[in-house]
Amino acid sequence: MLNGVSKATNKLLTVSDYNVSLVQALEILGDAAHVDGTFIFRHNQKADSLCCDLEFAWTEENGTASFENLNLNTSYEELGIEENFPPLKNGQSVITSEQRGANFPGGIFKRLKLSFLFIVPITINSYYWGFFALGSKQMDKLWLANEQVILETVTASIGGVIKRHKDEEAFRQIVEGTSSRVGDEFFKYLVRHLAKALPVKNAYVNETLNLKEFQCSVLAGWADNNFTGKRTFDASDTPGEEVLAGMLAYHPNKIRELYPKDRSLAEIKAVSFAGVPCFDSKFKIIGFLSVLDDKPMLDRDRTFSILKIFAARAGAELERKKTEIAMRNMAYHDSLTGLPNRILFNDRLEMALAKVKRSKQKIAVLYIDFDGFKKINDTLGHSIGDALLEAVGVRLKSCLRQEDTVARLGGDEFVLILPEINSRDAAGILAKKLLETIRPAFMIEGKEVKITLSIGISLFPENGDTVKILIKRADDALYLAKNSGRDCYQFCN
Repeated sequence: MLNGVSKATNKLLTVSDYNVSLVQALEILGDAAHVDGTFIFRHNQKADSLCCDLEFAWTEENGTASFENLNLNTSYEELGIEENFPPLKNGQSVITSEQRGANFPGGIFKRLKLSFLFIVPITINSYYWGFFALGSKQMDKLWLANEQVILETVTASIGGVIKRHKDEEAFRQIVEGTSSRVGDEFFKYLVRHLAKALPVKNAYVNETLNLKEFQCSVLAGWADNNFTGKRTFDASDTPGEEVLAGMLAYHPNKIRELYPKDRSLAEIKAVSFAGVPCFDSKFKIIGFLSVLDDKPMLDRDRTFSILKIFAARAGAELERKKTEIAMRNMAYHDSLTGLPNRILFNDRLEMALAKVKRSKQKIAVLYIDFDGFKKINDTLGHSIGDALLEAVGVRLKSCLRQEDTVARLGGDEFVLILPEINSRDAAGILAKKLLETIRPAFMIEGKEVKITLSIGISLFPENGDTVKILIKRADDALYLAKNSGRDCYQFCN
């Protein structure tokens, strides 16, 4: 027996092909133990009833059975070993034999005419994975105590090989699942495969919004075998606070006792937590990966090795995403005020026109110019002039609906889209509100600065049906306002 176990263990350690190593080990152990069949069954966690899948089999008569001939899915009841499941799950080996009134043998064991079975549980990461069984046609087959210990020891080696294969397969799936993807698609694939690989119930990619105040956003989440929606959250008084401080956080058990104020932990019934920060190219924390489970986490090294590898990849993707957003903002937004620029304004007006042409509603374009802005620039300086432009932009936005757009075309010229209105009066009411909102003085760098506006208004469809014509007509109306004494609005005449 010892000689056979030694040879089988050597195959498990030296044969690189997972399937071949287990097949050869089963044959060697079968010969050494003088049995008629050896089997590896994987417990089916997803099945509603107690089921298992026959992964590998060797018999004295037929050698290694091919997968085509295996009854891959069966139940403990069909095999006649249902009563043995509780001790197996608790890590205890069992011996069962054919007896009057007993269900054993059943299924493949009955077809092979086995009368005696020694079953050893296979445990991976302290969880019941399945079992290794040795079957004999002899009713009076005897197992010495030391033989049972030897077989239990080699079963632990079998579990090690299966675990290593599972880890390699899980890592490969994460790499293949994320390698060709970018942006939101990458983050979604990452959390899904992380949850499967570790395995855990919940996995998240989180982005920092304000690191000092621990404000974060979930870019992608996986919970209960489904993707979760994006959301913002405060990481204060949560395990995420540790990670944002630059630490590797690992709490294998009782996480809710450590963070009683974190309601989300109670909502998902979290028991354990692990988190790793994501850095940009300047080693600044820009997010973190986190995984949680409703059971204890037992493999610290493996959890961290996988999380750290993909936290580096996630950090690079987060940085690329931020750079892409910044470049897009530079292309479509005014650098001083942050408002849409001419390019984005034209695009939004084009879209508004396309939408409103299918209805009987109107669109108003308001062309806005400051009265006496050059004098402010010349007397108080460009820094105050720039600050005034920013402040006016903020006040203008405060008057608008969510669907309205205000843009800066350049200098002190602003333009506004008021889509889907029912009459010209709505545009006049808004123009009056804008004038009243801007008249109160601004406090800029300790100085009181006053400014007024002149506004010209064009309407679709009365004054034109294209972007270019509507802007031109609003500009014409602006000059009417200027010539009417300023600090007023005029419609296109």
